[in-house]
Amino acid sequence: MAEDRRKVPLLEYIVAWTRLPWYVVTGIIAAIFIILLLLTAYLDGPLSERLDWEHLRGPLIPPAVIIYVLVIYPAMVKFRDRAIDSLAHMIPDDSDNSRTVVANLFSSRKRWELTSILVGIGCGFFFTQPWRWVDRPLAAYAASTDIIMFGILGLLVFDSMVSTLRISQLSRRHIKVDIFATRRLIPVANWSLGIALAFVGGISISIAFQPIDNLLQEMNIILYGSLILVAIVVFFLSMWSTRTAIVRAKRAELIIIRNKLDLDFRELRDKGNRTTKQAIGTVSSTIAAWAAYEQRVQQVSEWPYDARIVRRLAASALIPGIVYLLKLLFGINL
Repeated sequence: MAEDRRKVPLLEYIVAWTRLPWYVVTGIIAAIFIILLLLTAYLDGPLSERLDWEHLRGPLIPPAVIIYVLVIYPAMVKFRDRAIDSLAHMIPDDSDNSRTVVANLFSSRKRWELTSILVGIGCGFFFTQPWRWVDRPLAAYAASTDIIMFGILGLLVFDSMVSTLRISQLSRRHIKVDIFATRRLIPVANWSLGIALAFVGGISISIAFQPIDNLLQEMNIILYGSLILVAIVVFFLSMWSTRTAIVRAKRAELIIIRNKLDLDFRELRDKGNRTTKQAIGTVSSTIAAWAAYEQRVQQVSEWPYDARIVRRLAASALIPGIVYLLKLLFGINL
């Protein structure tokens, strides 16, 4: 269904063009990075010296991040597609209309994807300023992979932001939530969790490759702590529009219930002693039923996640801290 509802994004299109499985292409790219790293290390001077970990640590970070993005990307797409499917099934009217709405919202716009890559590359040049330090083959390798990494990250950030905005638009304008079937929206929470996990994984890779001396600096501690907090905030923000749709559905249902209760209470008041106890008992039973219904509606969670997803989020937030402590306690100096 995913292929029917949207055009293939740029990254998927490039991999499909090779006619090779995704992870085969990922493996080939990883092998190319390693071969080029060894070649530039050899050209940079005596191979025995240039294979020292301190020389290779920096140049290895960008390829590690690029391969990490390529590894998680299919899972991210799968989570996103399931989230879209769960929302699409809540669009009123016929299925053709549902498919049309989703296709219009989630069609790929390769011009903007290319622009995001170029913006990422521009940020790479701005932050790394390779003209200041590139003077040897290994430095040229590090600068080149840095630029590629920023381009890939630019595409990933653009894709995540656009998907969030489009899912928000779909939630606000098109879906009708059944408040007693909010578990159908758990795929949206899984997608949000996937974004947070991708963020946490990138943080963990960065910590793993950092020298221990850098990790002991106060600014770096604050930076990594802030990034973990951002990952948790992103988890909730990416679900905010869906939560709003649930809240809107709950309020509409509660308005109906309270209007009905008001009518029944007025009926009970107006009848008073003028009617039989049996009639009053019937109205009282109706009021009790509506009151129980109101309580049940109020208990419906406004967030489309369950305890399992929250546990996974909490566990994932601990991963960077575990990597950090392992490096400090056991002197693991990756």
